[in-house]
Amino acid sequence: MTKKTTSMNNKKDNDVNVNMRMSIVVSFLLICFMVIMARAFAIQVKGKEFYTKQGDIRQIREIDLDVPRGTIFDRNGEPLAISTPMTSIGIQPSILIEEISRVEQLAEALDLDPEKLKNLIIDRKNKKFIYIKRRIAPYIADTVRALNIKGVEYRDEYKRFYPAGEIIPQLIGFTDAEDTGKEGIESTYDEWLSGTSGRKKVMKDRFGHIIKDIKEVTAAEPGKDIHLSIDRRLQYIAYKALKTATYKYKAKKGAAIIMDVTTGEVLAMVSQPSYNPNNKTNESISGMRNRALQDIYEPGSVIKPFTVIAGMLSGEYDQSSIIDTNPGTFTVDGFKIHDARNYGEIDLETILTKSSNVGSAKIALSLSKNHLWDTFNLFGLGSSTDSGIMGESSGHLPNSNSWSRSRQANIAYGYGLQVTTLQLATAYAAIANNGRWRSPTYIKGVVNEDKAVIDPKIANMINSMLINVVRKDNTGKRAIIEGYQVAGKTGTAKMAAKGGYSDKYIASFVGYAPAMNPKLVVAVSITDPAGDDYQGGVVAAPVFKSIMQDSLRILNISPTKPITQLELAHVN
Repeated sequence: MTKKTTSMNNKKDNDVNVNMRMSIVVSFLLICFMVIMARAFAIQVKGKEFYTKQGDIRQIREIDLDVPRGTIFDRNGEPLAISTPMTSIGIQPSILIEEISRVEQLAEALDLDPEKLKNLIIDRKNKKFIYIKRRIAPYIADTVRALNIKGVEYRDEYKRFYPAGEIIPQLIGFTDAEDTGKEGIESTYDEWLSGTSGRKKVMKDRFGHIIKDIKEVTAAEPGKDIHLSIDRRLQYIAYKALKTATYKYKAKKGAAIIMDVTTGEVLAMVSQPSYNPNNKTNESISGMRNRALQDIYEPGSVIKPFTVIAGMLSGEYDQSSIIDTNPGTFTVDGFKIHDARNYGEIDLETILTKSSNVGSAKIALSLSKNHLWDTFNLFGLGSSTDSGIMGESSGHLPNSNSWSRSRQANIAYGYGLQVTTLQLATAYAAIANNGRWRSPTYIKGVVNEDKAVIDPKIANMINSMLINVVRKDNTGKRAIIEGYQVAGKTGTAKMAAKGGYSDKYIASFVGYAPAMNPKLVVAVSITDPAGDDYQGGVVAAPVFKSIMQDSLRILNISPTKPITQLELAHVN
């Protein structure tokens, strides 16, 4: 009995111990569960605001990777348009509205109107992001960062800068607020220059600062560079000469071009008025137009060499042909054509040196209308040069079927058709290039295919005549350059007005040098010079001389001795 009783007692003790242990474990588990529940409750209810703020402090976002546009260089590697790293500042209105009291500080740092900025934040409080200042200098952005204002973000962008300023803006063009090319080279080659923006994931703090790069989502590809045919040195020379002349003669506008005769490369292209693309204002609009390839006008006497060429191409005329211009006037369909005086019986060269309207008209009227039109068309007059720049004007050469006899006579000396300064430069370059016409180019090393438009013998004959135009014509003598033979022609054309012609003029000169081995062609047109001096020989020829003379020197083109009459006789 004793052993049995003892055994039962031991069993009861063991059961009590097990129950106690179980109670302790269950109690511990209950306590743990209650702690977890309490903690979950605290996180869910009491800690919601805290953790929301913590989430706001560090957020992962995708941002654009802005890329720089390609640089535009001149032919010698001098930059004409470059992209500079800048910072753009934007806001998250829904966040910044919580710190509306600090908006005045932000506005002051960015030179913005504080009331307008406050109203913007309130009116667009549901917007995720709004730019408030684009492309500012990094040091200004650092000033704003130092304020540590919640809801302000910073994005790296690029701003276009033009080192040449107002010397070449019309050809280069500019970019808008989105860095998209507008006008000129910037617009024409926008896709090439733009590149491709990328995207990446980043972690930002509550102030919009990037605190960690996560990963690249889309690779960025910077824009490609362009090397133009433009020579910045020659561009400055042409700009200075044209601006000086337009100011001196109080002219409304002007244009000038320097072109390589053999390659068709445009070495300089300037327009007046101009503007500074780095600081555009409302007044800049008038200076944005590229007068050299967009303005069309009746050219006047600079067209006469092509009338003479038409006569030679017909086989009816040569250097010995004589035209009777007596008595210095000529009436066609009731319209009277005048010369400066009665030149009598003259040859083709004298028609050009004396700039005879009567002689030119008589040549034209002796030819078929289609033949004259075809000759002008061969040289690209009245049609686009296909230079590749957006916005180039085509000019206007009316269909010959619509010509009256008086219109045919007028076209012979530069009225009744419209051209651009670029078309004139290209046409004269064809004469200088032994009768081979080539579309101009603005890209270094790109030489468009040329085509023969006239026999080299005819080109040489016209060349010798144009040399004497400069040497013998009083209006052309202002284009003479010491040490070089120069060939060229002046033009003085009345400007069309409602019901006829006004008392305003376009003065022009187109020529090339050295005449016996042409390297450069320069075309100048100046619109509406004020005062008594308005003739092409007085206003435009000196501009040609200044541009050509300095260009020959800079390019180290050797002087040539003055050509003699004996040498002229042996040109052919």
